[in-house]
Amino acid sequence: MINKDFLKKLTILYVEDEDLAREKLAKTLNRLFKTVYLAPNGMEGYIQFQKLHLAKTPVDLVLSDINMPKMSGIEMLEQIRQLDEEVPFIFTTARSESENLLKAIELKANHYILKPIDTEDVILKSQEVCQKKYYEKMLSIKNQELEQYLDAIDNIAVVLKFDEEINISFINSAFLLSFQKDEKEIINHNFQELIHKDTSREVIEDVIKQIKEKSKWEGELKFADSKGLPFYVTCNIFEIDENHNKAFICIGFLSTKENLEKREFKKKVIKNIQEQRELIANLKKQQEQLKLKISKYENIVPLLRSELDTEKKKSQAKLQQIKHYENEKLGLDEKQESILKMKNKQLEEYKDVMIKVKKEKDLLVEKIHTLEKEVLAKKVDIEKKQETIDVKMKRIEDLNDVIKFREAQIKELDPKALLD
Repeated sequence: MINKDFLKKLTILYVEDEDLAREKLAKTLNRLFKTVYLAPNGMEGYIQFQKLHLAKTPVDLVLSDINMPKMSGIEMLEQIRQLDEEVPFIFTTARSESENLLKAIELKANHYILKPIDTEDVILKSQEVCQKKYYEKMLSIKNQELEQYLDAIDNIAVVLKFDEEINISFINSAFLLSFQKDEKEIINHNFQELIHKDTSREVIEDVIKQIKEKSKWEGELKFADSKGLPFYVTCNIFEIDENHNKAFICIGFLSTKENLEKREFKKKVIKNIQEQRELIANLKKQQEQLKLKISKYENIVPLLRSELDTEKKKSQAKLQQIKHYENEKLGLDEKQESILKMKNKQLEEYKDVMIKVKKEKDLLVEKIHTLEKEVLAKKVDIEKKQETIDVKMKRIEDLNDVIKFREAQIKELDPKALLD
C-alpha cells in the first residue's frame, strides 16, 4: 500500500535517457514525492547528485536506467558511491544482464525493475527501499542514543558482564579503577573471585542461585580491590541476550563516601580522557572530510573544465554563426536595396508607359468614335444606294419582261423578221 505521507517527505533523482518515458513517469513522481530532480543521462545525473551533495541537500533515492549515453547507470553508481555509500539505488532496465546486475549488487544497488515499467511497482519498491533506509537510520540514531546512555552510565556507574558460567566478559573503566587491577586480571575470570573473602560462601552461592533462577538480583555486594581492601557496590543484576546467548549484566553504584569521591575524581579523569579522544576523533573526522572534499573538488574540476570548454566551443560556434547571419543579412539588405531601386525605376517606367498608353487609348477612343460616325454615315449612304440599286433592278426586270413580251408578239406576227 502506498504511503503518501511518507513519500511526501522524500527527495528523488530520476535518470532516464528516453524523453517520453522520463516525462511520463516524472508526472507521477512529482505528485507523490516532495522533490523530483531529472537528468537525461548518467553524466548529467552524476553532476546533479554531486551539486546536491555539495549543497548538503539530501537525496533519499536514485532511480536510474542502466543503458544510457555519455555515462551508463552502473558507471554513474560507481561515481555516486564515492560520494555517498548508503543512498538507496533502484535500476530500470529493458533486459536482464547478469554482468550488470552483479556489478550493481557489488555497488549496493537495492532493486532493479524490468521495462516496460509498472508505475505502481516502481512506487512500491521505492517506498520499500526508502522505508528500510529510514528504519535503519532511526535504529542507528537509537543505537547512538543508547551508546550515549551507556557512556553516561559508564561515567557514573560500575558495569560488569558475565556469562552463564559466571565468567566475566566485560568490565567498564569505573569498575576497573575501583579494583585497581588490569583488565586482563578480571576478563574471563569467575565473578566470585571479585567478591571480598570475608563474604561467606553460602551468601555468594545464594546470590548466584537467585541470578540463575530469577534472572535478576538486587542488593549490596562487598568487593575487594588489588590490595584486598573492601568496597561496597549497590548492584542490580539482570539477564540479557548477547548474540543469542544467555548472559548477565551488573550495574551498580559505589556506596562508601571515599569511593564516591574516588569515583568522582576518576569520572572527571575519564571524562577528560574521553573529551580528548572525542576532540582527536573530531579533528580526524574533519581532516577526512576535508580530504574527501578536496578529492571531490579534484574530481569536479576536470568535469567543470570539460563542461566550460564545451560551452566555450558552443559559444564560439554560435558567435561565428551570428557573424555569418549578420553578413548574410548585410548582403540581403544590400541586395534588397538594389532590388528596391530597380523596382522603383521599373515602377517609374511603368508609370510613364501607363501615361503614354492612356494617352494613346484616349486618342484611339476618339478615333473610334470618329470612325463609328463615319461607318454610320457610310452605312446610311450604302442603304440609300442599295435602295437606288433596288429601284433600278426593279426597272431592269420590268424592262426585261417588256422585251420578252415584245419578242413574243413579234414571233407571232413574223418569225422571219425576227430572225433578220
